[in-house]
Amino acid sequence: MYYYLSKFLGPLLNPTNFLFILFIILFIFFLISKRKIILKILSLNIFLIIIVAFFPTGSLGLKYLEKDFIIKKEYKDIKNILVLSGANERIIASISLAYQYPEAKVFYVGGNAYLVKNNENDDPTIAKKFYNKLNFDMDRINFIGKSRNTIENFKEIKELDLKYSETILITSAYHMKRSMMIAKKQGVKVIPYPINPISGSTTHLLNSYQVFDVTNNLSKFNTFFREILGIIAFKITS
Repeated sequence: MYYYLSKFLGPLLNPTNFLFILFIILFIFFLISKRKIILKILSLNIFLIIIVAFFPTGSLGLKYLEKDFIIKKEYKDIKNILVLSGANERIIASISLAYQYPEAKVFYVGGNAYLVKNNENDDPTIAKKFYNKLNFDMDRINFIGKSRNTIENFKEIKELDLKYSETILITSAYHMKRSMMIAKKQGVKVIPYPINPISGSTTHLLNSYQVFDVTNNLSKFNTFFREILGIIAFKITS
């Protein structure tokens, strides 16, 4: 029930969606009532939108999520490569590692988070097509495809009964903090391999404003907010 409710309410939990929807509602109410209290709340709402859209609040939040994990130049005795479903960059990283460690087996862990499911939009099906396009040896990959979220990912990973000291975990840098928290709770001690950092933490502030983009700022804030919400939810329920 929680899963389906969260999927229906997901758009409202997106902070920028919520702020803009609230702005429209407050604006209509102000036009109707002309009450000062609504004008004050509307002004606060506009202020929050400006902060999120025009300042790197999302980047700073993502920097907090990404700062604890780095990629080493070399790893020893890697026998298993776990890939959490998501961006194609994760698949590319898994192929790169697989070539570095030719004895390693790849495990792609994902499923289908959509409410309306079919055989074309589940993660393993999409991933298989991508691996095939890159001419990767499909005999080296196991597709684990029943999970709908990160918690279920690690429940399935635990059932694999791998030697975790020889197992590397690939996921996006911003997602690694939550992933490692869940892994620890499940008793899965894997080696983190974060990819595709998006905080821009190494970019000078003046340089970041050369590529200033309101939509990018909003997107980064949404990503940060969802991860923090996921971490909080996990801590409350675990």
